[in-house]
Amino acid sequence: MKALFSDADIMLHAGDMTSSSVFDYLSNWDLRAVRGNMDDPDLAARLPESRVEEVEGRRIGIIHGWGSPQGLEEKVLRVFQGVDIIVFGHSHVPLNTKRGGVILFNPGSYRGGYSVPGTVGIIEVSGELTLRHLQVEHS
Repeated sequence: MKALFSDADIMLHAGDMTSSSVFDYLSNWDLRAVRGNMDDPDLAARLPESRVEEVEGRRIGIIHGWGSPQGLEEKVLRVFQGVDIIVFGHSHVPLNTKRGGVILFNPGSYRGGYSVPGTVGIIEVSGELTLRHLQVEHS
């Protein structure tokens, strides 16, 4: 994982780290995280349900999500006001779309799931805004 994020200034995590050991590892970066429904109680107690971060003048809402994957985008959109991007998880399915001027970005799942390979998301916010998914190779 270190190679994937060697140039990362900030690490955003939309929940489901599952344990404090993953949180501790990701804290090697400037970690901005929220809790997910699969996080252990100790980890969930350390993290907020949602947060807004400002990066290079862009407002980024971060939330895990909840309930059925059907309609998840609409649910997370209702949580935030005045953001440029919403990073969310829960469905474990990579997504990069725009609704009403807001970019909805789900990085997917590092481990993969639901017939989808493991992915992570990269957001570049210098000048032009670039969002992309990288497939993770597990050894």
